[in-house]
Amino acid sequence: MKVNQAANPEANKHTSGSVSFVAHQSRLENELKRPPTFQEVFDKTHKKMGTDQYISDRAREVAESYSQ
Repeated sequence: MKVNQAANPEANKHTSGSVSFVAHQSRLENELKRPPTFQEVFDKTHKKMGTDQYISDRAREVAESYSQ
């Protein structure tokens, strides 16, 4: 895992810390009162807190590809 992260550090960034994507998905479901879309979970884990700005250009590119 360390080799993977060192090889491409830009691609391995997210803002969720040690909280899993499933936990974020569950929290969003409780918050939204419906199952969240993948895009909503991705945005929650890859945007700077309190802003609408992605943490990296790569995260923005991935999000744009999912929205198409």
